[in-house]
Amino acid sequence: MNEVETKNGTGGLGVALAFIGGALVGTVATLLLAPRSGPETVKRITEAAERSRHRVERMALATREAGQAARTAFASALQEPKS
Repeated sequence: MNEVETKNGTGGLGVALAFIGGALVGTVATLLLAPRSGPETVKRITEAAERSRHRVERMALATREAGQAARTAFASALQEPKS
């Protein structure tokens, strides 16, 4: 990531957060604008929020694991070849 991407927040994390935020806003808007009863709408919003929370948790875990794998691969690549 270069300096401009860092300053503008357009790196991978910025894109992922924008995607997640857009998905959440779209989901809530869809649920609120759909013709359903109040309790049914609340139930659907609660279920959608729970699914989103699980997705974010999985994404965070995958990001940590990918970061660790990248660090390991980078460290391995920097080691001198064994003769």
